Formats: sequence, structure tokens, C-alpha cells
Amino acid sequence: MKYLKDPTVEQAFPEYLQTTAKFSDALVYFYHPQTPIVICGVHQNVFAEVNMAYLQAHGIDLVRRGSGGGAVYVDPGNLTYVFIDTEPTVQHPHFRKYAQPVVKALQSLGVNAESDSRNDLTVDGRKFSGMSASKIGHRVSYGGTLMIDVDIEAASSVLKPSRAKLRAKGVQSVHSRVTNLREHFDAAHRTVSIDQVQQTILTQVFQTTNLAQVPTYRLTEKDWQAIVSLAHTKYGSKTWIFGAGNQHQYYRDGYFNGIGTVGIGFSIQDNHVVDSQIYGDFLQPNSNLHAITERLDGTEFNLSALTDAFARADLTTSIGPLPPKRLAEIMLDRSHDDQF
Repeated sequence: MKYLKDPTVEQAFPEYLQTTAKFSDALVYFYHPQTPIVICGVHQNVFAEVNMAYLQAHGIDLVRRGSGGGAVYVDPGNLTYVFIDTEPTVQHPHFRKYAQPVVKALQSLGVNAESDSRNDLTVDGRKFSGMSASKIGHRVSYGGTLMIDVDIEAASSVLKPSRAKLRAKGVQSVHSRVTNLREHFDAAHRTVSIDQVQQTILTQVFQTTNLAQVPTYRLTEKDWQAIVSLAHTKYGSKTWIFGAGNQHQYYRDGYFNGIGTVGIGFSIQDNHVVDSQIYGDFLQPNSNLHAITERLDGTEFNLSALTDAFARADLTTSIGPLPPKRLAEIMLDRSHDDQF
């Protein structure tokens, strides 16, 4: 498919399916990348998360999706799955609900797959899939990447998660934390193809062994034109991919169990915070980070004032149940500085 040669097109898919009236039922689709791509979460600082020199030297594309979570490396050895559904009252992502058919499908192929307490799928304690979620109106999307035959060396070289996150996970690098599914398939399925993995997931989702009975919609040329337009005007823009800011004097972050990494970029003028911006791989679908930075900008740069500013912001709704004083301490602690 010629349209899928553009890595920004896949990022536009969930938004198009969530906002187009004719797609009102529950949907599932898959994406198999043709080239290596790094996909950052909607709130992440790409310069802090990605080894830009490695990315450019190896011709890896960089895009940003419309959902939360962390940066991932995908290539032709990856299979991405996405569920689109209606959840009018969702406040927190329901990852387990949508991970269940994927986990069961992989278990049928001999993989000791599990869904963890947050958004990862693991086998024997090592991650092979990370899920993300977004919400537009009453429509939600849940997606994840399946590492089947991914180049783990490239993933480890191009991704640089925060030191705080690696310490919290008890690992030294991306390489030591992730695994390809290929080595975990049982003997009868060791040579299973990516297409066969996709078909196995579909049989679990629709509870049928006859895939010809699975209801299928074929995108029209009008659909494709609308998706490509959205991809180019939004997801392909440099402002969307790289962010409008990033000209901060300081960038400091910390890892919070059950929430993820939270980073704060900011500058200091006359001992007051200016031009602050919140980053991270947190997964809340209704984040209003601007409301937090409005509280933060103009605040005196000391523990009491920063703690009070964070306490007055609605951290729980936008990020999660964060302790305001801990965020203030991270901002003040030079040991959290990252160079990027």
C-alpha cells in the first residue's frame, strides 16, 4: 500500500477512526511497518528520549503519536495492533481489557505472556509490547507494538529512557529489559509468520476460526485522502514531532511507580520559573498540562513555593496521583539534570 510508506500516515489512523462518524462500532486493525521508525508518546521530549545522532546516521524516521506512553522503536519485525471503541465515562485507561485477546493468542502459540499492572505485556519478566491510549470525545483507541523479530540492538542504541526510569526498573539498558517473541514461541510455532500471529489474534478477538466471517471495512480513496491530509498537516509537522519549546535552561525528571516518567523543562529568571513544560510517558487520556504550567510559571524557585504551585494544580487528572513536594524536589535537584 503506497500510503503506508509515509510513517506519519499510521499516526493519523486512530484520530481519523475516532472522529469520523461512520466508524461508530468497535474496530481493530494492524500495522506492519516497512522501515525502521521511532514513535514518541504525545507528551515526551524527543531530545531527552531519542539518540538523535544515531537516528540520523541510520536513516530512522521519527514521528509522534497522539497517545501517551513512552518512545518505541519499530521495524519490519514488529506488528502493531490497535483497538478503537466507545467508552463515554473512561477516566483511566483499561489496558487489560484490550490486552486480553492478544495475551491469549500468544499463549496459544506457546508464549508465557502476561499483562502487567500498567501497560506492558511481558514474558518471563521481559517486555515485548507497550500499550498506549487516547480519548477523543467518547471514542478511545488502545494500541500496542509486538516485538517479534525486531532489531533489539538498534532499539537499544536509538532509545535513551531516563536514568530514573531504568533505575526504577532495576535494569541498565533497553536491551536488558526487552525481548523478541520469536525465542518464546513453542517448537510447533517457532517459525510462525507475522501474518499468522495477526490471524491468531483476530481469532481471539472475534472468537472464530473462520476469518472469512470477520466483518471487514475496506478504506475508500476518499478515506485515504482524508487520512493523508491529517497526517501531513498535523502529524508530519515539525512542531508536532519536535515540540514548540525545548529551549529550556534545565530539564529534570523522575520516575513514579504506576504513573511513569515525569519530566519538567524550565528556565529561571530573577529566581522565578519561566517557560515551563511538562513531559513524560504517563498515560492519562484527559491531560491538561497547560493548566499545570500556568500555575508553575512565575513561581519563586524554592521548595515551598514550588510545592504550593503543584498542590494547586490538578495533577491527578492530568498525570496521576503525584506528591507535589516530590515534583518540587526534582526541579531543585541538579542530580536529575539530563543533557540532550
